Amino acid sequence: MIVQGLGGLEWKYRDTQENEWHHGEVPGSLFLDMIKEGRIKKPFYRFQDREFHELAERDYEYKLHFSVREDVLLREKQFVVFEGIDTIADIYLNGVKLARTENMHRTYRFPVKDILKAEDNLLQVIIYSSVRYIEEQHREHPLPEFNTASPHGFSQIRKTHSSFGWDAEPNVPDLGIWREVYIEAYDKARISHIYTRQRHEKGKVYLKTETLTEAAYGEEVCVEVTVYDPQGEEIFREKTKCRESLAEVWTEIESPEIWWPNGYGDHPLYEICVKMQCRDEQEEKRFFVGLRTMEVRREEDADGESFAFYVNNVPVFAKGGSYTPPDKFLTACRGQRHRELIRLCKEANYNCIRIWGGAVYPDDELYNLCDRNGLLVWQDLMFACALYPSNDEFLESIREEVKDNVIRLRNHACLVLWCGNNENEWFHDYEHHAEGLTHELRMKNLQQYEVHLAEIVRKYDPDRLYWPSSPSSGGGYYDPNGYEKGDVHCWYVWYLPAKPYTFYRDCTGRFISEFGLESFQNYKTLCSYLEPEDMSPNSEVMDYMQHCSDNYCNMGNGKIMNYIFQEVRAPKNFKEYIFASQYAQAEGIKYGTYHFRSMKPRCMGALYWQIVDCFPGTSWSGIDYEYRLKVLHYYARRFFSQVVLCVKEDRFEPRRLEIFAVNDHPEGFTANLIWALRDSAGCVVKEGKKEIQIQGSSSSVFQEMDWTEEIREEDKKQYYLEFSLCSQDGKRISEETYLFVKPKHFHFLHPEFRVEVQNDKEKYILNIQTSCFAKCIKMDLNDNDCEFSDNCFDLSPDRIKTVEISKNSFRRPVTMEELKKQLIFETVNDIGRIL
Repeated sequence: MIVQGLGGLEWKYRDTQENEWHHGEVPGSLFLDMIKEGRIKKPFYRFQDREFHELAERDYEYKLHFSVREDVLLREKQFVVFEGIDTIADIYLNGVKLARTENMHRTYRFPVKDILKAEDNLLQVIIYSSVRYIEEQHREHPLPEFNTASPHGFSQIRKTHSSFGWDAEPNVPDLGIWREVYIEAYDKARISHIYTRQRHEKGKVYLKTETLTEAAYGEEVCVEVTVYDPQGEEIFREKTKCRESLAEVWTEIESPEIWWPNGYGDHPLYEICVKMQCRDEQEEKRFFVGLRTMEVRREEDADGESFAFYVNNVPVFAKGGSYTPPDKFLTACRGQRHRELIRLCKEANYNCIRIWGGAVYPDDELYNLCDRNGLLVWQDLMFACALYPSNDEFLESIREEVKDNVIRLRNHACLVLWCGNNENEWFHDYEHHAEGLTHELRMKNLQQYEVHLAEIVRKYDPDRLYWPSSPSSGGGYYDPNGYEKGDVHCWYVWYLPAKPYTFYRDCTGRFISEFGLESFQNYKTLCSYLEPEDMSPNSEVMDYMQHCSDNYCNMGNGKIMNYIFQEVRAPKNFKEYIFASQYAQAEGIKYGTYHFRSMKPRCMGALYWQIVDCFPGTSWSGIDYEYRLKVLHYYARRFFSQVVLCVKEDRFEPRRLEIFAVNDHPEGFTANLIWALRDSAGCVVKEGKKEIQIQGSSSSVFQEMDWTEEIREEDKKQYYLEFSLCSQDGKRISEETYLFVKPKHFHFLHPEFRVEVQNDKEKYILNIQTSCFAKCIKMDLNDNDCEFSDNCFDLSPDRIKTVEISKNSFRRPVTMEELKKQLIFETVNDIGRIL
């Protein structure tokens, strides 16, 4: 088969009400084109993103003049392929209308034989306003709605829902030709799609490669499959001939290199090359697979039914967060932003990400990165928080959408399950009520995911679990957010109705696939988008950049204040509010994560909402829009470690404690549990040590403490506990501190820091000491950025904390002397303190 690319050529676009044409990039985005051209200035500066909605009310035309290669014209079959059009569009080639598209999640192939010519072809794509479209659809046939963060009718178009705004995103309904465009040409046959399936036996893997071809009637097709090991050496080659559409080749791989999730082993990938030949025509496709078994075990037990990932028969506690695109402009997510994001996730000890159903099926590059870095993927289908049309045309469109994406993604090692939607079973069960929400609509909602889309997934990827919704107990509106079985969205903290984060302990679900707390963006990020007068947590601009709604009014910033004041003294300036919000967020998510991990194996997953921002606003993320790390992301590096200490206080008496050791490794080990009671200056009052035996894949209480006799009620503000888990050779595996009171009531002293900086070849090494106990030491640079190997940690005065900074992580090169001058510290000790 011959492919002639049409992307990257001299595309032009215009407003259909104007005559002037402008340069457009394909693949690309209308708004990015306007930004690059200077027609949109500072898109997220203060209130500037309001103009996006106005621009999206218009229609636009893209056009391309191109020539066709002779070898393309000589083929019997010719198609124009659009891998992604956003969204409602009419397509014309040389004045002939090819089709109307209404689904940005689909790939379209249009026959163009006898329309193409050698010279001066004109391809026109007229893209109509999605804003007007959803308004019209809502007027004509409104559906009951729960989502107050998005405009009416958003569910009636197959477009990225969150492009219209969400509780974590602004309303930026972009449009354009966002994926590749090309011509396919062939004579007799082509490869339609390929599916690999695995059977594992002791010391061997049998790999089945199913190749579906499209061939002219009666034509014999030869399919050759070659397999290369992770080092690139050819280990298998075989040909088979067929006159039917399906060719199957089995590969026996001895002593296979097995793929593991992050934290459990390496992630080797085998390359598969499939060549098809029909007469003198050839086509070749290459892709990678990881050899592993993967299943979601749901087994009856004393608590209901388990919900746990097993990879290579090893239970994997899923740790990570929800992926939302890291930019409002989808084509800007590609490349560096995705590479950096997955690197940061891996370094934070993630082993799983959940691709949320309110956005888009990401590009192949994201799954390739997850394959190479050992990150499991929970894949939602792109439906969220809404009812959808149930007419035949819409159902046919979404069936084709799901088919396209299941076929595209199913060979990836990282993909663990398909999920029908985000919150649609929970929102529309019989416990929730909205005007017009009838029994008939509820049944059609179930049928969409439990019949129509379930059939497509099971047909094209029968080896993976299809889960009907998130959260769900298995479908049928049976207790969708229940704790007996399935997965849970734990929003009783923050949303329903903003309880203290200690209420995470009331959540005893089997797999927590969503929970979260908001915080403000980093100060240096805000400086690029705000004016000095905006730098207040309740300024008009800060309110505007907050999109969280509680169904009555925008309350996100008020809720952030609530959680700040639950934790620390009243901050004295805007920078302290930012730090305090990030500290409260991180402490809350740590508390929830430790609780969920301590319940292992009853609970086998903790995925917080959300990983990264798509704009410089306020949200639940651990990484902000400029890829500056919040306190949460640094915390995650520790609370997602394979082995952690978790401190769980008595609900009614904080001086009574249980100390858990949680081990996600399949193997057990011997360690030393070391503890010290210290005063606020950091002086040791009492200490102890015990040798413990930690089992593989376990959570156990190894120490119970009762300090009610030794620490009087009025003295709780003076003391803290420090815990360490150390290997037998003295290496610290995990450490934690515990206050008997909230930090706002603790008698902190002001810490002074001494920092020794060493200059190594590729990194700087910081040896940090403090004059007294310091809570959550957050390091930063005045007017530069870098990544610290550890940050936002607690430190006692008799300890030296070693932190490394890779020289490659600086946004601008810095000398050792400059680093010393640039380095700044924030601590919880000093929040609200007048120095």
